[in-house]
Amino acid sequence: QASIPQDAPSARSPRIGRQSCRRGAAGVMRQQEVAGEEEDYRKVASAMISGGVAGCVAKTFTAPLSRLTILEQTSTLLIAETGSRLGQGQALERVGSSTIWSNLRDIVHREGPAGLWRGNLLTCLHRFPYTGINFCIVESCYRFYPDAFKRNTASSLFPGALAGGVGVLVCYPLEVARTRVMIHRGSIEGRSSLAEVFRGIRFEGVASTYRGIDMALAVTVPSLAISFSVYRGLLDSMSDYPPLYASFAAGGISGLVGSTLTFPLDVLRRRLQVMGMCQGIETRSWWQEARHIWRNEGHLGFWRGLSPEMVKVFPTVGVTFVTFEWLQAQVRPR
Repeated sequence: QASIPQDAPSARSPRIGRQSCRRGAAGVMRQQEVAGEEEDYRKVASAMISGGVAGCVAKTFTAPLSRLTILEQTSTLLIAETGSRLGQGQALERVGSSTIWSNLRDIVHREGPAGLWRGNLLTCLHRFPYTGINFCIVESCYRFYPDAFKRNTASSLFPGALAGGVGVLVCYPLEVARTRVMIHRGSIEGRSSLAEVFRGIRFEGVASTYRGIDMALAVTVPSLAISFSVYRGLLDSMSDYPPLYASFAAGGISGLVGSTLTFPLDVLRRRLQVMGMCQGIETRSWWQEARHIWRNEGHLGFWRGLSPEMVKVFPTVGVTFVTFEWLQAQVRPR
């Protein structure tokens, strides 16, 4: 019986070689998939941190206008409490009837320059998780489901809407506390301090920290849906411009659109947030408050505070997106 030479090729060797190549290719592809998933999760985590920082930077930059907007939105509600703990009624009455500049000067005159940033600590405590959640959810939607949320389609509204809803539900109590700190006028024996506000909330009960959350959702969900969708659409159309300039312009325009369309609901939200903090302020539902504004102030009452809001919102949203994009660029691989 003839022996087969040891160096003769085996009949099965080509099949084994092909199987080994396939296993090797599959292993490489799996490694690439794992690396891609890790990169996606890293991007989402960095979006949350960058978004939180961006929100704090933007809100601190425009804090004086934010406070003036809230004072105007709630002034006619607070005037009813004469001699109140909230501040001087005459000062509240002037808010909204004078120019932006004169109202800012009045705050400085009564409270000093620091009064322009009253409540900014709480604003940052609220804004970091809130804006971080917004960007984290939007980034997750576009990164993990790119085909489901294509740009320039109705589906592109969903990521911002989801982000706004989750952010409100998680962070709303801090927003209520921040609003209540910001409406105090003048020197009032420390009653506007953070400790005093939380003592008042504890007296009213935990449920008071969610007063007006229905209006907050009604404002925030469509506003952020519009803002993020418009932002991405404008950013695509401004690809020829410098990235940070395009980000600022697209962000500012998207913020103006979203805020203008939902501003009357925002007035109701702010007024509901301060109800119950003093005995002289009657607690009403959003529908009752809407009827109260219509009877006493007419349709213009729903647009009280629009001027400082329009001056504020463009730089606020623009700076938010610019800061976010810049921070994201710093963590990308060189």
